[in-house]
Parts: sequence; structure tokens; C-alpha cells
Amino acid sequence: MLKIIIITLAFTHTLLSQDHWETAIFANDYWSYLVPESEPESTWNEISFDDSNWDVGVGGFGYGDGDDGTITDQAISVYFRTNFEVEDLTKLSSAVVSADYDDGFIAYLNGVEIGRSYNLPEVGSFVPFDSGTSYDHEASLYSGGLPESIYIDSLVINDIMIEGQNVFAVQIHNVSSSSSDLSGNFYLTFGIVDDSQFYSTPPSWFQEPVVFNESNLPLVVIDTYGVGIPDEPRIPAYMGIINNESGDNHINDEFNDYNGNITIERRGNSSQWNDKTPYRFETVDNLGENNNVELLGMPEENDWVLYAPWQDKSLIRNALAYQLSNEIGRYASKCRFVELYLNDEYQGIYVLMEKIKRDENRVNISKLNADEISGDAVTGGYILKFDWYFTGDNIGGFQSPNDGISYNYHYPKPSDIVPEQEEYIQNYIEEFESIMLSDDYSNETIGYPSVMNVESFVDFILIQEFAKNVDAYRLSTYISKDKESVDNRLTAGPVWDFNHGFGNCDYGETWETDNWLLEYNPEGGDQMAFWWELLWQDENFNLKLSQRYSELRSNILSEQHIFTIIDSAVSHLGEAIDRNFAKWPILGNYVWPNYYVFETYEEEVSYLKSWITQRLAWMDSEILLLETDRSTILKDFKLHHAYPNPFNPITSISYELSTISKVKLAIYDILGKEISILVNNKQSPGFKIVQWDATNQKGQGVSAGVYLYSIEIDNFRDSKKVILLK
Repeated sequence: MLKIIIITLAFTHTLLSQDHWETAIFANDYWSYLVPESEPESTWNEISFDDSNWDVGVGGFGYGDGDDGTITDQAISVYFRTNFEVEDLTKLSSAVVSADYDDGFIAYLNGVEIGRSYNLPEVGSFVPFDSGTSYDHEASLYSGGLPESIYIDSLVINDIMIEGQNVFAVQIHNVSSSSSDLSGNFYLTFGIVDDSQFYSTPPSWFQEPVVFNESNLPLVVIDTYGVGIPDEPRIPAYMGIINNESGDNHINDEFNDYNGNITIERRGNSSQWNDKTPYRFETVDNLGENNNVELLGMPEENDWVLYAPWQDKSLIRNALAYQLSNEIGRYASKCRFVELYLNDEYQGIYVLMEKIKRDENRVNISKLNADEISGDAVTGGYILKFDWYFTGDNIGGFQSPNDGISYNYHYPKPSDIVPEQEEYIQNYIEEFESIMLSDDYSNETIGYPSVMNVESFVDFILIQEFAKNVDAYRLSTYISKDKESVDNRLTAGPVWDFNHGFGNCDYGETWETDNWLLEYNPEGGDQMAFWWELLWQDENFNLKLSQRYSELRSNILSEQHIFTIIDSAVSHLGEAIDRNFAKWPILGNYVWPNYYVFETYEEEVSYLKSWITQRLAWMDSEILLLETDRSTILKDFKLHHAYPNPFNPITSISYELSTISKVKLAIYDILGKEISILVNNKQSPGFKIVQWDATNQKGQGVSAGVYLYSIEIDNFRDSKKVILLK
């Protein structure tokens, strides 16, 4: 019966019209209570039970925190109950139980369990009076926080309550009998359908549950069967997703995108302790095995993330960075904005997104099985991560022999990687670092270009520097390596975690729109690997960076394009924005690590746009300095390397002029035959860039192979190679 009730709580959401809220039971009302020395009668939580032999006192009950109306002896548990009258059941549209407790609880209406804390055994299971919780939980009200809420809809009210006398009962449990504190403060508040007056005004801290008729965002509904979601391990749950073609989604619509089992846990290091909690879940079948599915049009997989925008009050920073990364050709997690209901309680706007994982639709590198321990097989694929060492998912890895920086195993998982594979990837990184420490580290043949997908690092750095993401290079930073037979180079990315980016951070000077992140090295144990700075100091790498930036600024990194993405996202979120901040009223309040605090959502978005404009303007000026070796005006003509190279179907060719000059830039085949003339006119001084689309002078496509691009400027001539792939 109880499991059915819990499912009803999560999946029906029958909504009646509602006029106002009234509180029927307050924590400081008089309650009958028992500090048990033996098991109470099984009917103690029912209306028929005779509690005349129990003590009577003012709630809450407990000791040690200074928030108790009745101070009890030190105990492992306390049981308490109180009666309340219902005049007209039809006038009650919903109810909210507000629970403030230390350390655990089970709550009942008329003997039916309506909620319990996640540190007690599963819903419906019997918990003896002398049982402690699995871990402690602190009460919140006495320190200015908010209690937890249990929402009860009209169907459940009509199922378990009656007109006349009803009883609300609670058992609270300590983590141990020797614990220094115990607390139980509980409230019962009803939604009233009209202007009828039955009870009292709710406490000032009371938050109305967010209810609505429809949303243009997909609705994700999750039921954990009354069990709280821990950090780990994942627990069983049920999930439904509503995503109608019309774009109008109602909470009582059929689940039409997903309707099945999941396992779920909290995720993140510090973020999992935010009031709005992020989650990781896996879609599973009825046997609990991985079940690859499409979710909201994203490619099939079983590993997913429900990211919870909290510090980022624009709600869109991550989605913006990921879209830009994908647009420039570097995979980042695909994502969809949704609204989340968890155990019948509205949780606000979330971002359903792909977890970073080896997969042909995600990080597309070779699969590495446990039996692949030699030859080409052992050489890939691998995904490594820079992050806090041995926390969260980072439970295995190794440290650099040169600077002690931690390389954490992401794929294969620490539990799956075998000694031979560990030995290989550790040796590979050691050899890579040795190259970076050599005098010839920038040499095209024997230096880092031979073991690094340079273009991927260029793009990775540009995204991170554009966002001035404080965690970049040090935390939430991924690199990968495929099998030697496929690609023996290190590849940067995917990018991840931008909630502190784009001016949304009050440390590391990242709120400022000037300066480079790679020139900031914070104190502490989370320093970036030494070779990031060596890359940054290399003239050839800077040149590639400047060329790529110049290319992207004309399109993907233009303010017009970026603002179009922002405006589209804000429009898409629509009325869900108001619901989110009704649930989480943090606008106008500091949330770590905000640098600026604004009163309205519109101001948050305006600041984001303004910061981006200023950041790009500064990068424009600084990139110009990069193009001139950051110090002096060009004194010579210069032809740069094409980017990308190899290419298909377009590459960019840049060059520099010191004076007004007659310029001819042409493409030749390997035999010296002229294929196409790209430039043939007089030009002013400065940095220039043109594109070749792999066509000849007649506009016809040319075959794959090696070509020369050559520039003639008066008595100056230079040529370089470019490779066309088909």
C-alpha cells in the first residue's frame, strides 16, 4: 500500500484550484511524546491508539541544539503525535509536511507513512526504537535554514484522511545513543481551495510548493520510493519524461520520452551540497542492467547527468559553452533544459546532459578491454582527468614524476583498468612530459607537435580563456589518447563545468575581463600541470592560437552569434525562470562564488552579455599583440602555417605585411603547377587572412594530396605545405 501511495505522490499530480495556505500543526504545539525504553505498540501512530499514558509537552523534542520546546533525556529515539480536526475534506487541495530534524525521521498520517529521511532503511520497512541512522543530519531552522518539505496531493489526502479527528505522528532517530544532540520540529500545512478559514497563518519561512498547469520545457519526474538520494552508491528509482510535440507539457500527461527504471546518486564535489542538488543517473532495465536509450533526441546511452544551475543565476553558462565548443568542431556534452519533479516536489530548471564517457557519440576513442594488455591494443583509448585527487569519481590515478600533478583515471574506470594498461599510460605521460621538458620541446618533428593534437589544445584553450573559467586546466579538465594505430597524440577536451565562468567568480581575478588564465597560477595543491604554461610560452603555439581566434571571431565567436544563443535560451526557458526562482529565491542574494549580485534575472543576463563583450574586446587587442610577438610591430613580411592542416574542405592562410605592398598568394601542386590565385593586388600593412576551399581557378574541386601555398611580395617570397584530406 505504501509503495502505491508513494508512486501516486510522484506521478499523478492532480491539482485543484487553491486560494491560500494554512498551518494546522506547528512544532511548538502540544504533543504527546514517548522516550521509549522498549518497542511501542505497533498502533502508536494510528488515531485509535490511546496515548494517555504518554507525556505531554511543547514541541520540538530533543536536546543539545537549543531549538527544543521539550528537552528530553539523551536517547536513541523519540516518538510524538498530535491530533487535528478536518471540517471539510473537499476544501483541502494539498498538504506540505515541513520536517526539521537531527538525525532521521519517519512521518505518518493516520498510521500511513508519508515520508522518511534517507539515512533510514527503505520506505515501508520497520525501524526499531533502538536503531540509529546510517549517518547524521543537522537541523536547519535554528541556524536560519529551511526545513525539508514533503508535498502531498489531493488524491493522497482523500485516500488517508477523514473528516473529523486525524493524527499526525513522527518517530525521530539519533545517529547513536551517545550523540550530543537530537531534534524533531514538524509542521503540517494545507492548501485551501477557497477563502475558508480553518487553521492559522503559516510560519514566515514557509514556501509554497510550485505548481503549474503547463511548461514548454520537457518535464522530468523521478520517484525514489521515499528514499533520499545519497552521494553513493546509486539507488533504484523510477523516471518518466514528458515531451509533447506541441511543446505544451503537463505534469499529468503520459510519459512519452522515457518511462522506466534508473539508478541515481548525487554528483559533484562541492556542488552536491547545494540546496539545489545535481544528480547522475543511469537508465536500466527491469533487471537493473544498463539500458541504452535516447533521451530528448540525444544519442543512445545509459549514463546521464542532471546538472542543477545554482551559482549561475543566468542558468545558461554551461549550455552556452558546450554549444560553442560543439560549433567549433570539438565535442562537448549535448544538453537539454528541463524542469524536474523529484518525489513529488518541484525542483526547478535543470539541464539534462550527457556524462563525459567513451562512446562513438561522445568521446570517440577506441574501446579498451581488460584483456588488451600488449602491442597496439594496450595503447588506447584512455581518458584522463585533472581534478581533486581521490574524491568523487576521481578514485584512482597517478602523479607526475616532475611536478606531482594528479592524472586521474576516467576511462577505463579505476576499478576496470589493469596493471599493464596503467603501466602503459603512465609511461606515455612520463615520455610526453620529458619531451615538454627538453630544449627542443617546440620542434615540429621531435617536440610536442609529434605527440599532441595541437589544434585540439588551441580550441580548448580558446574556449576556456574566453569564458575565463577559474577551474580550467586545474579541475574538471579532460585529455584523451586513442590507440597508436588510430592517433598516437594527446587530445584536449571535452570542456566541462562553466558555472563559475563568464565573470561569475569572486576569486582568482576571474571577474575581470582582462588577463589570461594561463598566466594565473593559484597557490595550493590544485596547480596546473607545468606543460600548459610551456605551450603558452611557445611562439608557434601562440601563432596558431591567434590564427584560430581570428577565424572564429568572424562567426562563431562574434557577439552577434553568441547573443543569439543567449537570447534563444532565455526565450526557451520562458515562464520556467519565474518558477525556478520561486522555488529557489536566490536572486538578490550572494551565492558562492558570485562576484556580482543582481536583484533580477534580466540583470543577470545583461551582465553576462556585458562581460562577454568586454572580454572579447580585450582578447581582440591582446591577440593583436600575439600576432606581433606581444612586443614589437612587425618589421618583416611573414607567411604563417595554414590552419587547420591537414584540412577538409577549407583551410585558412594568414600572412603579415610591414608596408603597403603588391601581394600574390597562390596555390601550387607538388609539381609546381599553379592551381589557384587567392590574392593578387596591392594591400595595406597588417595581419591578413584568406581561405582556400580546395578548388582550382575554375571553381572545381581538386584531388586529395600535398599542395604548396606561396606568397610573393616584391623581392620577398615564401612557401609552405598544406595537406588536403578526402
